[in-house]
Parts: sequence; structure tokens; C-alpha cells
Amino acid sequence: MMIKQQRGMALLVVLLLLAAMTLVASQMLGRYRQTWQHSHTLLRQAQLREYFLGGEAFVARVLYQDQLDSPQKTSLAQYWASQGNVWPIGEIELQAEVRDEQACFNLNSLQNHDEREPDNLARYREGVFIALLEGLEVEGIRARQLAARLEDWLDSNRDPQLQGAEDNDYMALIPAYLPANQPMLNRSELRAVTGFDRALYQALGPFICVLPERDLAININTLRDDQAPLLAALFLNTLPLKDAQALIQRRPKEGWDSVDAFLTLVPGERDRAASPEIARSLTVKSDYFVATFSVDNQPGARMTSHFYRTSDRKVIVRDNRFGE
Repeated sequence: MMIKQQRGMALLVVLLLLAAMTLVASQMLGRYRQTWQHSHTLLRQAQLREYFLGGEAFVARVLYQDQLDSPQKTSLAQYWASQGNVWPIGEIELQAEVRDEQACFNLNSLQNHDEREPDNLARYREGVFIALLEGLEVEGIRARQLAARLEDWLDSNRDPQLQGAEDNDYMALIPAYLPANQPMLNRSELRAVTGFDRALYQALGPFICVLPERDLAININTLRDDQAPLLAALFLNTLPLKDAQALIQRRPKEGWDSVDAFLTLVPGERDRAASPEIARSLTVKSDYFVATFSVDNQPGARMTSHFYRTSDRKVIVRDNRFGE
């Protein structure tokens, strides 16, 4: 009897040891799988990063070559503007899209050089932004209010403009925060400016950008058909939208050689009082570009790079960001 009990206890101990060993082995296998998956993900991300940086270097080379080939003019006929670029690399396909960052309204141009007594050019730029909003069916009073609030966000003082918004207005929000009072670094900052809701931000998306300077120089050679509202806004909406669309569609394949060549084709341009400011706000040459790289069928595999072509014919990467 005693011997049978001892054997039973021994068997129970063996079974407990086997269960414990199985549990430990299962946990070790799970941790190994997690470690392997983590290492695989890190390796994959490192590979994608190198692919993206390779694509970035190639785009920089293309921008450099286009500048050599056409130093006085930038147009959609150049190689950088080729759409649907796909580069097979191993088992993936790297896709790239390059856009001209001067085919849009630079929000930082609304930071007045003289905040208390803005000059005619500053008033004109404000008028262009208001006209752009009105072209997107924003009511006139609200458009002027939004422009004032954006200017208050950009200027360095804390004195609100008429219909503007400064510290007290933002501190009353939940959660409370303060205006930047400096130029924007990314156009997404516009969502933080009171009054610019999601719907309006999305509507403005194709027409706005943020550059590291306060000039407004929109390239008429790289505006696309769907950006006709921006061209109309540059003429303070005195140029009908259909005429703006017709001008873009009639543009020479290689683009206009000069701003004057373009202005001679604009109906009624000689009668417009804002002509000097319009001419100063247009260009046929671009120095700022943005490229978006992505990998097909891999959500989140994305990189955005911003380029600048310097006056001494160099192409530098201003910044790049990985992910959505």
C-alpha cells in the first residue's frame, strides 16, 4: 500500500514537472516569436527607409538636372513633373510623386512686414487669401474674419486685429493653448487657428502650402486645372473662374517664358488697379518642391521630403518625415 502511494506521488510530481516545463517552453516560444517579429519589423523599416532615401536622392538629382536644362523656367513639361513614377526594387514597388511647392498660396506670406501699417503688397496678399476663401463659398464676412485670425496667429505681437484672435481667445478654449506668433512650419498648423475646421482645411488643401519665407511667388507654369480658383483669387476674383481655367488650358506645353507674356493674355488686365502687386506675386521659376514616396499595398509605408534649389544650383533636402 505504501509503495503504491509513493509511486502515485512520484507520478504526480513528474506530471507537475512536465506541465511546468510545457508552460515555460510555451512562454519561451511566445517570447521568441515576439522578438523575431519585432526584429523583422525593425529590419523591414530599415530597408524601407533606405529605399525611400534612395528615391529621395534620385528626385534631388532630377531636380538638379532640370535646373541645368532650364535655369530660367520651371514647367510641368520637365521630368520632375512626371506622374505615376514606379520603381521596382526587389519584391516591392516604390512610388513617387513630386509637386511644385510654389503652385500654391504660401500661408506665411500673410505675416506682414509692417504689422501696424501694412503696405499695399501686404493688403493685396490678404485680399488674395480672402478671395480664395470666397471662391470656396465662404461668406465674405467670415472670410475676412478668418484672414485676420490667421494673421494674428502669424504676427509677433499679442494685439488682436479687428475680428482677429490672440491669447485671450485661445486661453478660453478647452483645452487652452496660445497662438504661435511666428511663421508656420507645417500647413497642418492651420487647424489650430480658431475658425478653421476640418471641412475648410480639406477644401483649402490643394491651394495652400507653407514655405520658410514670407514671399508670395506662385508659378503660373505649374498650376493644374483644378487650381483655377487660386489663379482667379490672385486677380481678387475679378478674373472669372472660367477664364482662369481657359488660361491654364491654353498654357504652352513648355510654359510661359515670363510673367509679362502671361499677363498679356489675361482679359482686362490693363484695367486692373492691383496689376503691380499681381505681377510681383507671380513667377515662372520654382525653387521649392515636395516629394511623396510610398510602397504599394503597405499602409503607413510613406515618406515626404521637401527640397530647395539654391541660387548656386544645388538641391538640398529641407526636411523629411516618415509615416502618414
